[in-house]
Amino acid sequence: MAKVIETTYGKISGISKNGCLEFLGIPYAKAPVGDLAFRHPEDPAPWDGILEANKGGRNSIQGFSSRHYISYNGQDCLYMNICVPESGGNDLPVLVWIHGGSYATGGTGRINEQSEDMVYDLTRFTKETGCILVDFNYRLNLYGFMNLSCFSSRFDMNCGLFDQIKALEFIQKNIAFFGGDPGNITLFGQSSGAACILALMTMPEATPLFTKAIVQSACVDSFWTPEQSRKLSKTYLRMLGYSYKKPEMILNADPTAVYKANRDLKIQVRAKGEVTCVFSPVIDGNTLKDYPGKIVSASTKPMLIGTVMREADLFTNGLPAIVIPYTPRLFKLKTRWGKDLRRRMSDDLTYKVYKKPVLDIASSYSGNVWLYEYQFRKCRHADEVPVLFGSKTEPGRDARSPSDTSLEPDADALGTLLRSVWGDFAKTGRPGWGMYKDSREIHIFK
Repeated sequence: MAKVIETTYGKISGISKNGCLEFLGIPYAKAPVGDLAFRHPEDPAPWDGILEANKGGRNSIQGFSSRHYISYNGQDCLYMNICVPESGGNDLPVLVWIHGGSYATGGTGRINEQSEDMVYDLTRFTKETGCILVDFNYRLNLYGFMNLSCFSSRFDMNCGLFDQIKALEFIQKNIAFFGGDPGNITLFGQSSGAACILALMTMPEATPLFTKAIVQSACVDSFWTPEQSRKLSKTYLRMLGYSYKKPEMILNADPTAVYKANRDLKIQVRAKGEVTCVFSPVIDGNTLKDYPGKIVSASTKPMLIGTVMREADLFTNGLPAIVIPYTPRLFKLKTRWGKDLRRRMSDDLTYKVYKKPVLDIASSYSGNVWLYEYQFRKCRHADEVPVLFGSKTEPGRDARSPSDTSLEPDADALGTLLRSVWGDFAKTGRPGWGMYKDSREIHIFK
């Protein structure tokens, strides 16, 4: 049993694993259920006695199917994990992971209720870098990013983003008790998680809560305007059989109907050639003043940002050959007809959605910024994530099999390098190559 930690909310104990002390399933906010559902999160209630943080918490409800590989989920999902090197120390750098999943899927808790396996194992990353690692769940899809506030004051906007802010507030208040330095907190995230980091870098509620950012394959422009979100929300309510004049009916929506509406809305959005994630944060003009890709350049926080060479292959490889000739026009690409159309179309989509927005940010960024590109193997969107964490994290990808969660030797060696670079950046604010504004260097990992 790990030592007992005194936090601002009560005492907590964890477990010893792989040379680390793990504190799993820490409630960082009150459960967003009942009157608190679809509202910005509130601080957790203090607890009596010792909270045994020895099991991962419940994940957010997944977006499009009850059969997602993360089956341990529900609305009561605002839980955090903290992993500390067993060697201990004070004022350790802190790395905080914000998972991706198109704002609709993913999590950081237990994969299923019967298993002890977590979506992400933080222990290897923690042990190798000597940093404290933290990850947490936040509300997704309907529950975190559907904008119903335009129809009723009963609902708050961008609940998923405010969950992240609440988690960062908890870390700021408590990480010193675990040996961490609240003045040296680095956010790192992938895909929609990376886009959230860009948003947090522009939000006054969030900017004092962290010092540096690592932005992996961000869907930079995946945000809705209030007008767009209102239309989507109205359509969504209609799909569920509800009137936008009575949006409170959604509080009792049947989960099966929610999954179907989520899928139907996604199909409708994609059929219109829209690449924005179906459930995305809303540019409210108040806390989120504009598209983060446009205004994050004012930030002076050190930032490491990059992409994977063939991001869009994850989405285009499964398209039937019959639709490939029509896909460029649908998504407003300039891909010309001819040989290797799928390959060129996918590369053009990668450039439009991922590479060009990142280059635009780097070119105008006020602070120190470093660029990278991941080119290992197939190098599709999210392929670097299991390599970075040093263990297979998701079924159905090359990097995981049901019977073996270890990586192949060359992937394992690259993962060791990635963790070293990410750890160095957390410690020093520098990854080890030239800043983009000085050298225009894009460091290659392969």
